[in-house]
Amino acid sequence: MDATLIASNLGFPEGPVVVPDGNIVFCDGNTGELLVWDGSAIATFALTGGSPWGALLGSDGAVYVCQGGNVPGSGDTSAVGGIQRALADGSVEMVCTELAGHELVGPNDLAFGPDGRLWFTDSEAERLFVLDADGGGEMIVELPGVYPNGIAFDADHRLCWTESRKHRVRRMDGGEPVTFCQLPDSHVPDGMAFAADGRLFVCNTTAEGVTILSPEGEILEEIHLGEHATNCIFDGPTLWVTATKVPDIEASQRTGTFWRIETDASGGLALLQGHL
Repeated sequence: MDATLIASNLGFPEGPVVVPDGNIVFCDGNTGELLVWDGSAIATFALTGGSPWGALLGSDGAVYVCQGGNVPGSGDTSAVGGIQRALADGSVEMVCTELAGHELVGPNDLAFGPDGRLWFTDSEAERLFVLDADGGGEMIVELPGVYPNGIAFDADHRLCWTESRKHRVRRMDGGEPVTFCQLPDSHVPDGMAFAADGRLFVCNTTAEGVTILSPEGEILEEIHLGEHATNCIFDGPTLWVTATKVPDIEASQRTGTFWRIETDASGGLALLQGHL
């Protein structure tokens, strides 16, 4: 699978999303903004402040963002963790900073579920949450010591997530977390995306690329980028990937990159939709 470097000299890019006009919007956790790639250049899409990590398109056309808050390196000392909503005109509003009696410390990645609700990881608090359209919601499970990171739903509408500290991908099965794939210790998984055929493309930081898993959770192939891959999304057979040359978050460093990988997949699994 051919990988092409699209842009470099970024901060800490994360969470790419395909927006209705076909452009690619992604987060920059060091600069506190959403960036947009229009096919020829990168520009600012919206200013979120703090450290935005995950992004997701809602059925209302808005981009929903996991705001990591005052993460070292972001340059913003006043930001707090929460879920934000960015509109096409660049305006940004905070949706919530606490849920079900819990302060949101460091939301990281998010996905709409089959119920239309917004599911997300809070990596710093090591919890999974779900947010209702009316502002209510619940804390689904506490996951101490694992650092829950990327999140997605599979073809059977099961909630899946990566656990960076435990080097694995897990999913909810029968109301309980089970391990879908135990990766080698050399792999620290981050964001991920399902192909339409059921394969799972998992971004890995220390393995410096994308690991492809079978629908049964077996490692099939490694796409080596030579950089710490952070997250990805399908756009037809094209996989857009955010990455960085160093894992540490330092605002003074501009080592972030943005990649296009032409895969042998027909496209990504249709993302579930919803809005708040």
